[in-house]
Amino acid sequence: MEKMERFLSDNDTHKIIDKDPYGLPKVYKIDIPLRIIVFLILGLGLPMEVDVSMIIGYVMKFNYVLPFNASYLTDPYVRYDRSINRHVEPDGNDASPPNAKAVISRWECYEILESVFETTRSGKACLLKTICEAAAVPFRRSHTLTAQLAHIFLTPSTTSEPFRNAFDQEYRAAEIAGQQDSNNCDNLFPECTESLLDYFTEILE
Repeated sequence: MEKMERFLSDNDTHKIIDKDPYGLPKVYKIDIPLRIIVFLILGLGLPMEVDVSMIIGYVMKFNYVLPFNASYLTDPYVRYDRSINRHVEPDGNDASPPNAKAVISRWECYEILESVFETTRSGKACLLKTICEAAAVPFRRSHTLTAQLAHIFLTPSTTSEPFRNAFDQEYRAAEIAGQQDSNNCDNLFPECTESLLDYFTEILE
């Protein structure tokens, strides 16, 4: 049986060396992509109250590198802890410690979204009203990935993160209020005169 060898060349491609009938080496060059990336892009466009023909847009982009080799599923590899502090160097541990904190919590994400809404409306009240309405009329989670992500993000009970203070409990209270009565949302948050969910969702009977 002819001997076959495989190795990784300098230009990140795989070469298979075989012997032809005359004993001369045959080289097959196979280009295999070493980086398979999935992009998830979320966008939100809100019309201006002054001029409805103008829209404020916000975009979030997520990159996920997928394994290209089966060894990624069986062999351990180095995972680095992500840090927002530039002075902290990766420690090279294979896993984060049990008491490690997330880079950004659910409550901090809510605060960022509130600051975005503050430019045109009451940010805190509108976010609480949105959480309340999402609990009153839930998303169809089996429909699309976007609906599942929106359901998770607008449902505070889906996170196990502890409350930082009493103000964080307002998000959970808004969810409970929406589950109890769908009419509570407009009554509890009159500062927000419109529904943010109406911009990109509709209610189906």
